[in-house]
Amino acid sequence: MDHVVSLAQRLVRTPSPSGQERAAVELLADSMRALGFAVRIDAAGNAIGTLGRGLPGHPRVVIDGHVDTIPPPAYGDWSRDPFGAEIIDDRLYGLGVCDQKASLAAAVAGLGSMAQQFAASPGLVALVASVSEEFMEGAALAYALDVLRPTCVVITEPSELKLVVGHRGRAKFQVEIGGRSAHAARATDGVNAVEALTDLLVELRRAPRPHHSRLGYRDITCIDVVSSPFPSVSTVPGRVQARFDVRFLPEDTESELHALFSHAAARAWDNWPQPPVLSVSTVEVSAPTYTGQELAVREIAPGWWTEGPLVDTARAALASIGLSDAPGTYSFCTNGSLSAGVRGVPTIGFGVGEQHMAHRADEYVHVDALLDGARGYAALAAALLEDRTTPDTCP
Repeated sequence: MDHVVSLAQRLVRTPSPSGQERAAVELLADSMRALGFAVRIDAAGNAIGTLGRGLPGHPRVVIDGHVDTIPPPAYGDWSRDPFGAEIIDDRLYGLGVCDQKASLAAAVAGLGSMAQQFAASPGLVALVASVSEEFMEGAALAYALDVLRPTCVVITEPSELKLVVGHRGRAKFQVEIGGRSAHAARATDGVNAVEALTDLLVELRRAPRPHHSRLGYRDITCIDVVSSPFPSVSTVPGRVQARFDVRFLPEDTESELHALFSHAAARAWDNWPQPPVLSVSTVEVSAPTYTGQELAVREIAPGWWTEGPLVDTARAALASIGLSDAPGTYSFCTNGSLSAGVRGVPTIGFGVGEQHMAHRADEYVHVDALLDGARGYAALAAALLEDRTTPDTCP
């Protein structure tokens, strides 16, 4: 399966930031066809390669890897060519190689090595090279899952070749604080929205942080701020807008998270002669995929946690080929927010590369991990196609 390295290199040399994945999708589609997959590209631009007969009542396994990357870096940030796909000391370097082109190459090679066996299966295994994940988790994958209706999903985000069984959710909230502008020489005539935000941030740091024994704590992080007027000419800012990244636990709800900000504001401004006005909303964004399909989403992606038969089967499959079967978690958010968090489909993760290398300069994966990843995907698919303990259809 040495061609897995070549495919990973070709993917790295094919730039594919979100919204510009066509060439990389076509490369993967051609690679799957050459190995015997039935391949189609859906309306969102995902490449879907399938093996198996897909008979009713049999497992339908979806293995998903996103082909899009973050935007190309400023070249001075990298000591290697981000599109060079150089191999140095067993490390393959390149933008997106860890997140997630290496895993996609490994999945193509691993499933392709057993194409004849899988093609005869009464079940179905589908490899989805999905698009626009960096734009919003699950937005494009939804088009593929609508058609495939999986009984289980394997997310191929980097996991050091370890089994992953969950992660925290991710939300982006916008906070607007309305005060009152005034001349800075008479600041007490105004209500300073920036100072109000400062007090709110202090209270948010004091807010309770629920803990999940495996996923960790809820985190609230302010990621950008804009005040008005800007630039100010000796004027107390009467309005400020801030956005927050919130990493939350599976049991948290959107309304409860919004209420955290309202309660913190009430405490923060309790002694203000005239409290500011607070508005909290979930950020809404839209963007077209490379096919022109418009994706419009609210930026809230649920957390999830999987246990039970799917995890047991996956652990046994990985142990059978000498890989670790100890379950772990992702520190970041993935398309599993859709499959598990929204649709309730049993979901696990397994990927090539180290989590901390995602979105980093000089991103790399170990070449040996590519080969082990291919073996891992083949073993997982074979075991899950035989597993009759998961539901027959997608909820």
